Amino acid sequence: MHQKIFLLSVLFALTFQIAEAQGVSVKRLPFCKKNQSEIAPMVYDSLLYFSSDKNVKWLNKPIDQDNNNFYNLFTIQQASDSSWMDERQFEQDYFLPYHTSTIAFYPEFNEVFFTETQYKHKQRLAKNSDNLHGIFVAGLTEKEMSKAQSLPFNSRRSYNTAHPTLSSDGQYLFFVSDQEGGYGQTDIYVSERDGDSWGPAINMGPSVNTEGSEVFPFYHQSGKLYFASNGHAGEGGLDILYTVRTDEGWSTPINLGNSINTAANEFSCYISADGQSGYFASDRTGDDDLYEFITLFPVFGQATKQKENTFTYRFYDTMGGKGDGPLKYVWHFGDGQTAEGDTVIHQYKQPGNYHVQSLLVDSIENVELFVLNDFYQEVKKKVQVYITSSDNVRVGEPQTLDALESNLGDFEPNGFYWELPDGTRQKGVTIQYVFRTKGKQIVRCGTISKDDPNLKMCTYKEINVIE
Repeated sequence: MHQKIFLLSVLFALTFQIAEAQGVSVKRLPFCKKNQSEIAPMVYDSLLYFSSDKNVKWLNKPIDQDNNNFYNLFTIQQASDSSWMDERQFEQDYFLPYHTSTIAFYPEFNEVFFTETQYKHKQRLAKNSDNLHGIFVAGLTEKEMSKAQSLPFNSRRSYNTAHPTLSSDGQYLFFVSDQEGGYGQTDIYVSERDGDSWGPAINMGPSVNTEGSEVFPFYHQSGKLYFASNGHAGEGGLDILYTVRTDEGWSTPINLGNSINTAANEFSCYISADGQSGYFASDRTGDDDLYEFITLFPVFGQATKQKENTFTYRFYDTMGGKGDGPLKYVWHFGDGQTAEGDTVIHQYKQPGNYHVQSLLVDSIENVELFVLNDFYQEVKKKVQVYITSSDNVRVGEPQTLDALESNLGDFEPNGFYWELPDGTRQKGVTIQYVFRTKGKQIVRCGTISKDDPNLKMCTYKEINVIE
């Protein structure tokens, strides 16, 4: 695969420094230099890691077969006054200077994963020679890194693997490969941890992968898998999107919209734990540079799937009465409905406080002998943000969505905030929206507590969009 797919050389040139759109502030990081690339941001232990092709040797500097500088890993720290200190090459004596990029950490096992060229010898770097990328893992302590191990799905002769990112529990490794059998130029794959090793590479399927290129996945602890693609509809070039796993598989990816994406290429992102800020790379000024974004619109973590209010309850005798022979149970549910049996299921039509009784009745004489159970049943909606909308809608038709039927309990909301399938956001208890893409689409609605802005509640609903 051509080097720019994995390390992304310059493709477009636009003038852009700082912007605010859709409630997001974006600015270029000041340490990015002209005529050099900085990509693949990752934050770990208060350090910002990134990959750059800046010169690390002024004499006898290594270059690849296309006469480009090799990429190396760097770290930089932000001072208390928000200024940036000097960057440092990460583990300079450990990595050979032949394309090392995209790093991921799993601290529970003291593991570090990274992308690196698989041959480390100069004779393999001659012009027109293949030097495929692979993913490696090493142990990481405060003192040193252990010898790196090549992951079992790498290939030295047939295809590249690159851009590792791990699920929050460390059980799944997501990465990119151009191996045969995929959907496009590069696809995203996932491998499951199997003891001390890793299982086979499984393609994530056509909901994520396209005929184009999917690159630089980043797994967020909320369950969102961010990645860059030029095969999904978007602003142009590579755009950053995300998908989430649902009961039916990975959802249709959601574009982050023009608050992040432009007609240039945006790729390789890191998102903070609270989702309020992060970093990404873009070539919108002509070089691959790093940008910081801060979300001015509230960000919600993992949303819960909306549960329908069935108002269905199971009633059973707690008094140990007998219903044998001519004796029978008769339940009165307080809504004008009755049922017979020691255990019954009843569905109410709406919330309320209902007077429920169960009676022991002589079925021959049709005489009520005595009351077995007597209580009030409170029927209420499930505590959740509730999204009211049609389950099936058509592409291009305006739709009304609202959260009027929400039951928040003691939670006093400070507005309702919507995250929509095309990456746009709206505020309000009732909104208007037009779905532009067919298929299963996810709508999220959340709210923040008036008393404590750290308390949030968020629900998602899957809507089937047809043509």
